[in-house]
Amino acid sequence: MNSTNSTVELIKALNCSGQFVDDTITLLTPIGSSKINDTYMADTTNGCRYFVKHHITDTDMDQQSCIKMFEAEVAGLSALQQTGAFRVPQTLGIVPVPNGAFLITEYIQLQPLSDQKNFGQALAAMHLVKGPDKFGFHIDNYIGTTPQLNSWKESWIDFLYMRLKFQFDQAPFPEEAQRQAEQLLANLPTFFQDIPNIVPSIIHGDLWSGNCAADENGEPVVYDPAVYWGHNESELGIMRLFGRFSDELYEAYHAYIPKAPGFDKRAPIYELYHLVNHLNMFGVAYLGRCTHLLQIISDQLAQDMANK
Repeated sequence: MNSTNSTVELIKALNCSGQFVDDTITLLTPIGSSKINDTYMADTTNGCRYFVKHHITDTDMDQQSCIKMFEAEVAGLSALQQTGAFRVPQTLGIVPVPNGAFLITEYIQLQPLSDQKNFGQALAAMHLVKGPDKFGFHIDNYIGTTPQLNSWKESWIDFLYMRLKFQFDQAPFPEEAQRQAEQLLANLPTFFQDIPNIVPSIIHGDLWSGNCAADENGEPVVYDPAVYWGHNESELGIMRLFGRFSDELYEAYHAYIPKAPGFDKRAPIYELYHLVNHLNMFGVAYLGRCTHLLQIISDQLAQDMANK
């Protein structure tokens, strides 16, 4: 986000927040900066180290929205933590500041994910955790900077329809792509005829390679979620698009959760959701990939109708 605040001002704001009882931040080291957040490593006088995420208000998000975004992230982290499948950062608190908000969590010394088989097994274990008998989450959240609706639905198709339509309504599609998007929504049940009974799985929601790693002991860690209870296959959409995940990971995953009938037909739909979101966030550089997937889905529908 390229914050204009000096680290001195940020340290002052954090130390005045009341989050660090009998301790004081002395050093704030930038880790990264993106369109969404600036991130820092915070060191204190007592030798503690924390991870700090800073979101700055802008034309799309006021301070209250920044706080709501972090509250939803904390709820997601807590839900993932309760599954016991992955290490998940412990949260310390949310700090409102005049131009945005901070999210403070434990600092984990991350390293590249080397044991992908272990990660695939952990992901399957997380998806197999028993949860509610409906789809959604108790709080709306964000996928990047895009609001993500989580209203509870009895039907996965109804939930997916809601999610896709929200993204499609914002997308700058050309006429043919718009027609194909509407065609997909109208025929969504067609892709699920072979699996009438979908059991809700807890979904990280934004599980690309930048949102997972290993800790100092080599155990898998996940963070920056956009959690909901949904179809387990939906998790794999963004993993295929923006992941550096090996065949070994998917083989380990599917050893516990085999591919369901029609898996390959549904995969482009789950990828499309994230590509359209990137189109809506980052602009027309993603339009070509969106229209390509819409054409694949449209061709699949035409083939299915011809075979009836």
